[in-house]
Amino acid sequence: MKNFVIRKGFSLFLLAASWMPLAGVAADGPPTPEFRPQYHFTPKMNWMNDPNGLLYENGRFQMFFQYNPLGSVADNQSWGHAVGVDLLHWAQLPLAIPYVRNAQGVPTDLIFSGSAVADVGNTSGFGRGGRVPLVAIYADNYTVDQVLPNGVPIRAGTQAQSLAYSLDDGLTWTQYAGNPVIVSPPAPYSDQFQAFRDPKVFWYAPERKWVMAAVLSNVKKVVLYSSKNLKNWTYMSSFGPFNAVFGAWECPDLFPLRVDGVGPTKWVMMIGINPGGYTAGSADQYFVGQFDGTRFIADSDSVYDISVPGGSVPVLDLGAVSSYAQAGWGTSGAFVGAGPVGETLDGSSASRFIDTFLGGDSAKGILTSPVFTISHSYVNFQIGGGYHPYDPLTWHGAADTETAINLLVDGKVVASTTGNGLGAVSWRSWDVRGLMGRQAQIEIVDANTGDTGWGHLFVGNLVFSDQTKQEANWVDYGPDFYAAVTWNGLPDSYRVAIGWMNNWNYGQQIPTSPWRGQYSIPRRFGLRTLEGAVRLVQAPVDDLPILYGKPFRVARSDDDVVGVSRPVVGNAFGDALHAWMDFVPRTAEQFGILLRVGANGEQTRVGYDMRTASLFIDRERSGQVGFNAGFAGVYTAPLRPDADGHVRFRVLLDRSSVEVFGGVGQSVLSAQIFPSAASQGVAAFATGGDAVLHAVQVMPMVGAR
Repeated sequence: MKNFVIRKGFSLFLLAASWMPLAGVAADGPPTPEFRPQYHFTPKMNWMNDPNGLLYENGRFQMFFQYNPLGSVADNQSWGHAVGVDLLHWAQLPLAIPYVRNAQGVPTDLIFSGSAVADVGNTSGFGRGGRVPLVAIYADNYTVDQVLPNGVPIRAGTQAQSLAYSLDDGLTWTQYAGNPVIVSPPAPYSDQFQAFRDPKVFWYAPERKWVMAAVLSNVKKVVLYSSKNLKNWTYMSSFGPFNAVFGAWECPDLFPLRVDGVGPTKWVMMIGINPGGYTAGSADQYFVGQFDGTRFIADSDSVYDISVPGGSVPVLDLGAVSSYAQAGWGTSGAFVGAGPVGETLDGSSASRFIDTFLGGDSAKGILTSPVFTISHSYVNFQIGGGYHPYDPLTWHGAADTETAINLLVDGKVVASTTGNGLGAVSWRSWDVRGLMGRQAQIEIVDANTGDTGWGHLFVGNLVFSDQTKQEANWVDYGPDFYAAVTWNGLPDSYRVAIGWMNNWNYGQQIPTSPWRGQYSIPRRFGLRTLEGAVRLVQAPVDDLPILYGKPFRVARSDDDVVGVSRPVVGNAFGDALHAWMDFVPRTAEQFGILLRVGANGEQTRVGYDMRTASLFIDRERSGQVGFNAGFAGVYTAPLRPDADGHVRFRVLLDRSSVEVFGGVGQSVLSAQIFPSAASQGVAAFATGGDAVLHAVQVMPMVGAR
């Protein structure tokens, strides 16, 4: 990275460190080198989840991570360690902060997530001989009743905040004898001692103090503390619960950014939630607001409620009918003779719902509405229950297992949303501006018996509106981006984050060995004013060009028309690529790029749907998908065409992942894929018409490993 000085000789240290032996055992199953990413970080072996302790210091990037040194699933939580001279080349080092076990071998203290700082002013007093101490702040998870060596009594299940420090640039660590430095949550929440974790600490220069953001995960609160010396902490305030709250809050971050790069400074509060994310599992949400050194207050347009948008009208009014048939709906299976039910569900102001439980999860059926005209810009609704997405390969067939609400136009599904995996409902929205005036139907499908969890669905408050209704601001709309945090030690103008590219829904089942878990591409964050609102935008870090190979030859002109059978990407192929795509929509319903195409029918579709103004990744046929019933799916993110009518996005493909950045980075999707090694084809595509591929560049990504 050009902006930062790299210390001489450090690359030699990296080469020497990269072969250092690591404690551990291989993951289950034979090795899968075909899935080992080429430019995304993975541990050499064993389990990895949340990034921890991200720190730029003295010319190097430190990266710690939640790690199981003894196996391929989440257990024995410790801090693994990697270091790099840039944000793309990493050398894994020996275990940094290991978990603690007693004489009988029973784990007594697990090292949960946290952060790290360079204490340049030696406020902690840990420094010696002029050396700047690196200080790690993490959550201790105590598994048994015990009295610590310093005499502090601890109850089993306690999560408390502790310190460790290093005087040799992070190679070795000493745990502070006075741990934990925060034994229990603040007085109003003292009963939450078993769910108090993930401290993110940063230096707040205006008041020359350290600030900590930690979570009370079960009550969905971020608690803020301050300290002058990293050892003694004072509770200041709390934030939450707001927006996405049907899951545990985890891994908070709080950082400033200038709006549009030159405007006023606003602060971003980023929070992980699991489950209950946009794809029902793990996800990160964010708030934009102000931090005054004591409190974070979110802007009013960054906080959402459960009310129906003003000016909304029912798409189909079921409030006055006793049966679906009475309202003219077609019914099959268990829906025959059924009707809306009155019930109260968390997250909703509605009193009547379409509930497909119908006496048991084994109930199955299809409910089809009368035809109606799309008359407003959005269809908004609240949905909960089973997360079993629409699958075009099995739809209405004997193998169909979906629980979904579908929008049909000309008898085809143009938009689909499944449940959130919870017994509560969340707002979801379809942008139907591209379908205005068209005839449509709503279809509710319950083809699931509950054998794979939550075999029913709730749908309520189904309304037309001229404004979208959402539950939260999502950092990433894909299934595989979680627990993201930013690096300390970089200028505020260069805010970089990395996330765990996995999902707790299936993370311990993915078919990789001898490791499980990878990280996203490091991303540069910014704030942009878009459609009158301040939104988080992101892009791959500036370091990315160091990985570019020679661009593939792509024969094209301004009138390159992509049709159903006319690929125009040229000679591009491979399992690690970077592509820029610039389309001019014509009559196509969908257009984009096919990746990892194989003779066996494998392909991952990345593209844009004009009918619903959405970017998407389709991994239904991406390779191995059967290891978890919820893995295969189509994932969408809202994205309007640019002001000139073009649709632009960039794609990062690695051996087992795809990341898509739409527009100026306001819509991002991340997903794992596990294709056959031989599936390396690339082609443009369009369906339902044609589109112009106005500009394209595809390059191999080389040199990271």
